[in-house]
Amino acid sequence: MRQEPRQVLRTVKSRARANAFTYAPHAFRSLVESSIYEDDVKRAFSTASLLEARTDLADGTHYVLLGFGMDEEPLVLVCRLGRRLVEIVELYRN
Repeated sequence: MRQEPRQVLRTVKSRARANAFTYAPHAFRSLVESSIYEDDVKRAFSTASLLEARTDLADGTHYVLLGFGMDEEPLVLVCRLGRRLVEIVELYRN
């Protein structure tokens, strides 16, 4: 279900504060290989703005967020909203 931009940000940020997020395997590999820490991800969620919503018939709606890690470097999070969790399907430094 696709939500309005403000609602998406509210939902994502509240779930991130509650640690209700998970990583897709590809995103977890990127996290480890790029030396991005979970604190960077949490801060990126808290400072995030919504760049775009992508809709794919096979995978549903993904939200592209731009936030900042602990080092103030831009971090892009591509997320999918589940019923109770936010799944990070891709993340990278911008």
